Amino acid sequence: MLEQLLMSLKVMVLGMGTVFVSLIALIWVIEITNKVLNMSQQRDKQDINHAQKNPNKAEAVNGNFSESRRDDTIQEDEEEIIAVITAAIAASLNRSTHDIVVRSVKRVPYNTPAWNRVGRNQQIAGRL
Repeated sequence: MLEQLLMSLKVMVLGMGTVFVSLIALIWVIEITNKVLNMSQQRDKQDINHAQKNPNKAEAVNGNFSESRRDDTIQEDEEEIIAVITAAIAASLNRSTHDIVVRSVKRVPYNTPAWNRVGRNQQIAGRL
């Protein structure tokens, strides 16, 4: 009986030891992965900070533009979006783009429920 108790204690200690060693190894792997991923993000932040300290440069650093360049880009993007919307409406109605005037564009937020978006799409399709 004492031998069985000692054997069961050995098995328990061996099993618990294996679990604790495995968990510690898993923690190390997660920490190393986190450090590797954060190094690339810190490098990106340093590039952004460097670009903001030198506003005279109009070049992009990892896809980030200076403020003056960004305003010009936004204005151009809005004009392109209106042109694309006008062309899409003209194509769906089989008309020329000269016949259609887009007066305003209002963005629909994506936080609306799916049934709300489907209802809007059905109403828009019914009016065309």
